[in-house]
Amino acid sequence: MQTFEKNGKILPYQIIVKKNKNSYFRIRNGMLVITTNRLTSKKTILSYIDFKFDQFYDQLTKDNHQEPSHEIMLWGNPYKLIVESGRFAYVIDASEVYVRSQLSDIEMIKKRIYLSELKKALITLLPPVEAVVHSHGISPKPIKLKYLKSKYGSYHRKHMEITLNTFLARLHPIYTTYVLYHEYAHAKVFDHSKHFYQLLGEFMPKHKEYQKALKTYVIS
Repeated sequence: MQTFEKNGKILPYQIIVKKNKNSYFRIRNGMLVITTNRLTSKKTILSYIDFKFDQFYDQLTKDNHQEPSHEIMLWGNPYKLIVESGRFAYVIDASEVYVRSQLSDIEMIKKRIYLSELKKALITLLPPVEAVVHSHGISPKPIKLKYLKSKYGSYHRKHMEITLNTFLARLHPIYTTYVLYHEYAHAKVFDHSKHFYQLLGEFMPKHKEYQKALKTYVIS
């Protein structure tokens, strides 16, 4: 994934090369996805993105704001949400999420799924992050999961613990990794000084790319 910046706005995009005769530009999974052929130059693609930037950005913003109650986004992929009454449990199929819940509030059901998904994802996402930060003299910290309205994560200096927003379960897993590195960097440098970003760069060389892309999402 890459980003295109114009007038202070960030548009994440991905170029996929296929045996297409033409090039197609579509908003999918929180980014602009371009499917094209090997003969189309990147310069040509970027020129078209620049020309249609406002249209693409408005569509991306609209998609981020509105999600029907019968749909749910998990790890950057859209699913149809099917809810039945019963003790909480869910199964993710190829294109559908089947949920049993005693709750009637769809948003609360979704948030419970986000919490469960993030817990499961951390089993594999956390160890490599902890290995990297440990090499910089930072010990593992307790991780709390909570649905936050205004930020993706935080580091509590007094209690030396990290809080992750369960909203991250809606996005590609790379963003959870980025937020983990960001908060772990605060364990050593509490402010957003030059030293902080130098350390974050050592943890994750492409952190700026993900930081910019995160700004295009709206926590709702």
